[in-house]
Amino acid sequence: MDVQTDAGVDAALWGLEAAFVASPPPETLAGCPHCHGEVRVADADPLTLALALGNTLGTADDLRALTPWLLRRALTDDRVDLRTVLTRVAENWAGWSDLERDAVRDVADAVWTALLDTHPDDPGGATAVAMLDSIAALGDPPDRLLAIWEYKEIASADHHLAELVVDAFYGARVDPQVLAWARADAQRARLERARDRDRGRPWAGTLTAACDLAG
Repeated sequence: MDVQTDAGVDAALWGLEAAFVASPPPETLAGCPHCHGEVRVADADPLTLALALGNTLGTADDLRALTPWLLRRALTDDRVDLRTVLTRVAENWAGWSDLERDAVRDVADAVWTALLDTHPDDPGGATAVAMLDSIAALGDPPDRLLAIWEYKEIASADHHLAELVVDAFYGARVDPQVLAWARADAQRARLERARDRDRGRPWAGTLTAACDLAG
């Protein structure tokens, strides 16, 4: 995702940095002498930091301080997986302030909103199934994300809904609460409106299939 072209994601990332201003990121990290030794953050591989911070490299406090850096890399570096970073955050954030945890959630919400604003046929775009799985690593119920989806009744968000229903039918792992929501009468009516609106569009077949499967 290009955070420079999505104002919501970029603003959430700057808000995240502000929330962690009391925990300045370290310049160097002490590591296991057999695995890493001392590592300069500026020279470190982002994937190595995402996987090793708080374990064989640095401390839990270092992971906390570098959370803004890690999340920005997860959204700009294809080597760093968002789910991996959010999993590490959730493993360590029990003692964090509400401000810090909410700032992480704000980034997740902004990324989710940006996904719904982007047509899933766009090259390199993520699916709703994959993004929901990534954000679920925080351990929060999906209610907040579903509320955003209900508000975003636009063509791209409708298509993401249709793809999720179809993907679930073909075996994709979907949270039971999300799947129940997607198959509810309100969402089925939404898919039918989208099918009628988008007749003749390349993705009309996906909408039609989702209407049949959601019924």
